[in-house]
Amino acid sequence: MSITTRTHAKRTPTTAIVIGASMAGLVTARALSDHADRVVVLDRDRLPAAAVTRQRVPQSAHTHILLGAGQRLLDGWFPGLTLDLRLQGAVAVPPRDLSWFQGGAHRAPADAGVTLVSMSRPLLETTVRERLLSRCRNVTISDDVAVQGLVVQAGRVTGVRVDGIDHRADLVVDCSGRTTPFLDQLADVGYPSPDVSAIRIQMAYGTRVVRPREGDGPLGALVIDDPTRGHRLGTMLPIEGGRWIVTLAGFHGDAPPTDPEAFAAFARSLPSPELADLLDRSEALTPVLTHGMPTSRRRHVERLDRTPPGFVVLGDAICSFNPVYGQGMSSAALQADALGHAVARHGLRSARLARSFYRRAAKVVDVPWRIAAGADFADPRTTGPKPVGTDLVNRYLARMVLASHASAPVVRKLLLVQNLLAPPATLMTPATMLRVLLASSRSAVVRRPTSVTDIPVPRSAPRSRDKGSAAIDPHHHALALASHPAAGAHPSMIAR
Repeated sequence: MSITTRTHAKRTPTTAIVIGASMAGLVTARALSDHADRVVVLDRDRLPAAAVTRQRVPQSAHTHILLGAGQRLLDGWFPGLTLDLRLQGAVAVPPRDLSWFQGGAHRAPADAGVTLVSMSRPLLETTVRERLLSRCRNVTISDDVAVQGLVVQAGRVTGVRVDGIDHRADLVVDCSGRTTPFLDQLADVGYPSPDVSAIRIQMAYGTRVVRPREGDGPLGALVIDDPTRGHRLGTMLPIEGGRWIVTLAGFHGDAPPTDPEAFAAFARSLPSPELADLLDRSEALTPVLTHGMPTSRRRHVERLDRTPPGFVVLGDAICSFNPVYGQGMSSAALQADALGHAVARHGLRSARLARSFYRRAAKVVDVPWRIAAGADFADPRTTGPKPVGTDLVNRYLARMVLASHASAPVVRKLLLVQNLLAPPATLMTPATMLRVLLASSRSAVVRRPTSVTDIPVPRSAPRSRDKGSAAIDPHHHALALASHPAAGAHPSMIAR
C-alpha cells in the first residue's frame, strides 16, 4: 500500500502600510482591513486621545460636515457610528431646517432623504479612529512616526523607511495630503510625475466657535453672496457641547479679519443677517482662526503610463478641492471604497492594482472636481483650466437659482447632487428644466431672465463652444450646471 502525501505551500501574510492617520488614512485602513492580513497606519503627529485640534492639522479647527455619500459609507464600515456621534453631542441637521440664502432670497425648505450630522472635525476623526481600532483587529496605528521615504527595489515599492529602518509592505498607500513628498521621490528614480490641474482661487476663511442663547436662531445657516460682484460666503452650524461654529470665507485676497469686531462686520456684509445676528448675541469661546488655500489642485494620476507596483496615493494627494464645497472627506471615503474594490479584483500584490485604482479614483474625483471648479469660475478673477460648458450654462443657472426659492422638488434634486448621491445630469432632464422654468417665475426676487429663450436647450450644446474649449457634450454641460453657486453648490467650509 502506498501513501500519497500532499504538501500545501504556506501563504505569506500580506501587509499594507497607510501613511497618514487623518480621515483619508483612517477610511483607507478600514477598506484595506477586509483584504490584508495586517494594516499599519503611520502618522507623524502624536495623536490626542481627546477630540482636540491637532497642531499639524490647523484646518481641523474649521467647519466640517460629511456629505451624504460619505456618511453612508462610514455608517456601512462602522455600524452605529452616527448614533455614537449623536451620543457625544453631534447634532442632526435635516436639510429643510437649514436657512439657505443665495441669489437674493432663501431656498424653499426641502428634504432629500439625508440628515446631515454636524460636529467638530476632531470629534469625527477621534470617534472613527476608536471605531477602527476596536472593530478591525488587524489594524494598528503608530503615531509620532515620520516616514523618511519609500523603499524601492527592482521597480517596486516594497515598504517605507523610518529612522533608517526599512518596514516592508505589499502595498503602501500615501494619504499624507496635497504636499506629499513621495511622488517627487519616485520622479527622482525615473518614474513620471502626474499632470496637475490647478485653479487659482486665493481663498481664505476664518472661524470662531461661540455659545448662543438657548433656542437662538435656525438649526443652521448658509449665506452666499453674488460671486460676480463680491465673492463672500458664510456658514453657521451646531456642534457638540452646545456650541456653534461660524465660518466666513472670501476669495482672491478678500480674507476675513481676525479682529473680533472686524470679523463681525465681515459677517454683516453678507446679504442675509443670520450669521451676524448670531455673532452679536453669542458668547465667543475662541479667537478667530484663519486658514487659506491659494489653489485647488488635481493630480491626474490616471494618465500615468508607468507607476511602480506596491504604491498608490489617495485623498488630497490626488485632489485637494476648494474646501468651501465640503467634498474632501466624502471624496476620500469614496476613493477608499474604490481602492477596496480594486484590491478585491486584482489582489494586494498585483502589478495592475495601481492603474486599476487610479482609473476608479478618477471617476470618483471627476464629479466633485467639476462641481467645485465650475463654481469657482463664477468669479471672473479665477484662473486655470475651466471645465467645458461652464460659460454656456449661466443663463439656465439664473433660472435655477430663482426656481430654488419657490420649488422644493428643484431644491431636492440639487441636494442629491451636492451630496454626491445623484449625477449632475439629473438636473438637465426635460422634466426638471420645465419645472425650473415654471418655478422661477414664482421667486420673490425681482431680477429674472426675461424670456423663455433664455434657457439653453441641451440638444444644441454640441454646436456651441467656449473660447478655447472643445465642443460641449451634455454630460459635461450638466456637471458645469451643478457646480455654479447659483445652482446651490454647498459652502460647507470643509477643510482637509
